[in-house]
Amino acid sequence: MWKGLRSVSEQLHVAIDARANLGAAGGVAEVTRGLVTHLYHLPPDAFRFSLIVDSAARDDLRAIMPDHCKLLPLQGEALPVRERELRLAGTQVAKRMFNFQDASATLQVNLLDATGPLRAAGVAAVHAPTQFTLDSDLPLLYHPHDLQHLHLPQFFSDDDLRHREVIYQYFCRAATIVPVASRWIADDVHRQYRVPLEKMPIIPFAPPASDRTPPTPAEVRAICERLQLQPGGFLLYPAAGWEHKNHIRLVEAAALLRAQGLTAPLMVFTGAFTPFSLRILERAAELNVTDCIRWGGYIAHRDLVLLYHLARGVVVPTKFEATSCPIYEAFAIGCPVACSTATSLPAQTAGGALLFDPDNSGEIASALFKLWSDAPMRDQLAARGREVVAQHTWESVVRRFGVLYRKAAGRPLSEADERLLATGPSV
Repeated sequence: MWKGLRSVSEQLHVAIDARANLGAAGGVAEVTRGLVTHLYHLPPDAFRFSLIVDSAARDDLRAIMPDHCKLLPLQGEALPVRERELRLAGTQVAKRMFNFQDASATLQVNLLDATGPLRAAGVAAVHAPTQFTLDSDLPLLYHPHDLQHLHLPQFFSDDDLRHREVIYQYFCRAATIVPVASRWIADDVHRQYRVPLEKMPIIPFAPPASDRTPPTPAEVRAICERLQLQPGGFLLYPAAGWEHKNHIRLVEAAALLRAQGLTAPLMVFTGAFTPFSLRILERAAELNVTDCIRWGGYIAHRDLVLLYHLARGVVVPTKFEATSCPIYEAFAIGCPVACSTATSLPAQTAGGALLFDPDNSGEIASALFKLWSDAPMRDQLAARGREVVAQHTWESVVRRFGVLYRKAAGRPLSEADERLLATGPSV
């Protein structure tokens, strides 16, 4: 397919931190998988890739990575630790966790140093789609994703808050480029951490679940029997049971509908079952709406695609997101969406979703009822959603990252490269 391959020395060798495991790391792992799957859009005469993993036993990555990728196992316990100086910006959380009142404070932090093995492998630049990456002296693209811990600190332990502030702030400063998924996140990182806006290109990820194939009759029977569902007889919320995902408000909204004598739709929750998931189930039992919930747990990509096809709608009541992968996935398949007004979601949906306040159970109940009962509205939402997501393709995402890899490594950019960065889709 590719002609005139260049010598290995001319190829740009990029290492991608792909250690996040599907299921455990939620959206971070999903977008990493999407990125790796579509690296074939960057030609092997110009690029080669090493996927940083904890173990060579990553058959999930082997199954999706193109030929110009290889695995690069790096075990943390084998890496040296080095001390780095960090000028910590004085966010409210940082001041409370590290007990200072000035605009900033200087800390000495210990980090795992991967410079040696990365240089030995011939890596020229590192891309970290995960927040908790490895330190090195190489040019770095670093994704903080979002600063939820600063806005909703009550959902985090003190140890986690300290760890996130140190890691996020260190790598946002150390990175050559800090890609973010939306203007809202760029403005927030700039305000909280003083990262220059020009250092933060806005590159929204495309839908991670790129499979659009409609379900076969056999697939419909199998998944409906397993989860005790009827096609079109449920709403879907694909999210792990973390507190900020706001499942409890959905449960309360269902109870409000039932109290008003209205239909409380069946809601299917997919995603990892966490300790907080038990509180969600307890709340459902308290409100006598346990029958409105079906918890599917973490499911395979194909099963999730089947549920998007079979659901009457998708509801996303989250309190905080960089952008929402499930929204784009639903849009791509033509499943109508109702979602919260949190962070960048109104900009992401761009008129393609029914919006509600994530802290108002009454608004959520009203949105659930409309999504469930208003077929013409669902058709309008689905049509607009397809229009919105059509501009967000993995080819565009990967090609823009290819430009950023060259920029980070100090390679010259063409006018076409500059144009691609300036004109690509944004949120």
